[in-house]
Amino acid sequence: MISPSGVCPLMDVRNTCRMVEEKYAVGEYERRFLLDRIPDDVADPRTIVDEYITDTRLRLRTVHWPDTDQRDQKLGHKRRLVESDPTGIMCTSLYLDDDEITVLATLPSRRLVKTRWRLTLGEVAASIDVFEESLEGLIMLEVDLGGPDLLAMFTPPDWVGPEVTHDEHFTGGELAGVSFQDLAPHISRATTS
Repeated sequence: MISPSGVCPLMDVRNTCRMVEEKYAVGEYERRFLLDRIPDDVADPRTIVDEYITDTRLRLRTVHWPDTDQRDQKLGHKRRLVESDPTGIMCTSLYLDDDEITVLATLPSRRLVKTRWRLTLGEVAASIDVFEESLEGLIMLEVDLGGPDLLAMFTPPDWVGPEVTHDEHFTGGELAGVSFQDLAPHISRATTS
């Protein structure tokens, strides 16, 4: 959570909470779960096309809302608070115009396409990602819990499948450029664990 002064809680290498200032980054504290269907009560669909730039932590993202035809284009950078822990991430974004995204799109990258739906689970904001193209068939729930102390307190609904937060194969950068068939052994392992 970011305080009104802009100070964000971060986890240090001993996994103890410390306060540091991140002037341009926003903290996310997330967990991810597999789903076998799109749940009821989803809203606000948008198409997301991500291009993960090769050998970097950078991502070009285009978001399109079909209802309003609004389109956002941005360059994102994600950095884990603790390299071995995928739950805490600092995110920085720059919004781009068409010329800027055209230039950056020439860089080598791996593509990921999904439709994202919003869902509220009690007081928790959640996203349902329905993947397309080579990952058609993959559906995931992602919850941003707002702070490191809330990660363990979240209890997913009973219709949620196995948690894959700590499986690197289900991170955006790893999903980009693979197929559902490539991912099938990891899905099978997650569902039988």
